[in-house]
Amino acid sequence: MKIPKALIIIGLLIVLGLKLQAQDIKFGFLTGLVVSNAHVINKIYFHDYRVFHPMYSFNINGYIEYRISKTWGIEADPGYIRKGGVVRFGINHYMSIIKLQLNYLQLPILANFYYTNKFFFSIGPEFAYLINSEGNLPGIATGFFYFKENAFEISVLIGVNYSITEKIDVGLRYNHGLTNIAVLKWTYGYGPEVGQSKVYNQYFQFTFKFKIQTDAK
Repeated sequence: MKIPKALIIIGLLIVLGLKLQAQDIKFGFLTGLVVSNAHVINKIYFHDYRVFHPMYSFNINGYIEYRISKTWGIEADPGYIRKGGVVRFGINHYMSIIKLQLNYLQLPILANFYYTNKFFFSIGPEFAYLINSEGNLPGIATGFFYFKENAFEISVLIGVNYSITEKIDVGLRYNHGLTNIAVLKWTYGYGPEVGQSKVYNQYFQFTFKFKIQTDAK
C-alpha cells in the first residue's frame, strides 16, 4: 500500500501548489484511444519470434495545467489506463488469442512547450501502479511462461498537441516503459528453462482533452 499512497501525495502536492496561482490554471478531463503493445527484450534463442501484438484499449483521466509563461507550463493527468498486449498462437498464429489486460492508476507529469498558442509539445515521466490484471498467458507451444513481477512502473511520455477550440485539444502521445512489468521464462516445449526475457509496456495514445476552466482573463 506504500506505493499508491506515494502517488496520492504527489498528486495532492501538485494540486495544492497550482492553486496558489489559480488565474494560470486550466483543468478538465482527458480520454482517448490507446494502442498498447508490450514488448520483450533479450529473447535468447527466439530473436525473430514476436510475442505480443497491438491491443486497443482506453484511458480516463483528470487534467490540470499550470501555465508558467506563454511558452511553457506543467501538466498532471491522474487517472486510469489499460495497458498490455495480445498473444496469438496456433496455426498461422491465429488459432488462439489471449489478451493481457493490465489495469493501472497512472500519473503523467508533463512539461508543455508552446510553439504557438494552439500547437505544443509534451514530455515527462509517467508513474503507474497496477490495480489488477485480466487475461492469462499459460505455457504454450512456443514454450514460454508469464508471471507478474512489478506492480509499480516508471515510463517516459512524449506527445504533440493541437487546440481545436478554447475548450478542446487533440493530441498524439507515445509512452515507453523504463521499468519491466514481467519476465518470460523460455523453454523448448515442456523441457527445461533455457532463458528469461523482460517485458516492458509501450503504447500510442490518441487524446481528447476537454477543458472545464481555461485561463482567467
